[in-house]
Amino acid sequence: MQMANAFERVLKAPSGLSDIGLFDGIYREISCRQGRPDFIALRNNKNKGILKPPESTGLVGPSILSLLKLKSPRTLNYLVEHSEFSEKSIRQALKELLQTGHVEVTKTGSYIRGEALDFSKSELWAFELKLDNPKRAVFQAQQCRAYADRVIIVVPPGQEINYRRFNQAMNRWHIGLATFDPDNEEFKIIRRGRSTRSYNIQHRIYAIFQMAFG
Repeated sequence: MQMANAFERVLKAPSGLSDIGLFDGIYREISCRQGRPDFIALRNNKNKGILKPPESTGLVGPSILSLLKLKSPRTLNYLVEHSEFSEKSIRQALKELLQTGHVEVTKTGSYIRGEALDFSKSELWAFELKLDNPKRAVFQAQQCRAYADRVIIVVPPGQEINYRRFNQAMNRWHIGLATFDPDNEEFKIIRRGRSTRSYNIQHRIYAIFQMAFG
């Protein structure tokens, strides 16, 4: 808890994270479809502040938006078949999403994501903090790659040596590694990891809208 609280202070500091910089939005323990990262952050979010998040869609809103595209319409039946929610819940959420501009309806009665919601240039980061258990940390970081464009495991100084045996897996999954000392709040990149688009676009969109609606 001490490490997480200190890391959050540094993440949200006016100067941003050392060697990384500032983020448009930083969230702690947001539930994603595959995992629950300690911190998730969004950068280059041109949609910041454009649309007010719906107030009552709950998890249904992010689920719907993760299924919709900007140009390829989806029918109500499609949304029901590919969602874990009832038709009634989806209809209710769609009503509010239409009112707020998150969703638009086509002439045929199908649905597309609102034109303002283009996150193609945004970059989603996930940070996994671990005091020990590197095997578990790498596994969780692999899960984060389903929705995050960059994933960094953050460990106390001295723990980074325990990750050498996972070099191959971390290279394959483009996972970064950093140390963080909660006492002096010093953050140091050990391996940056390469930025690559997340492996599941639906998981990525779901995570982004969980951040917006959470």
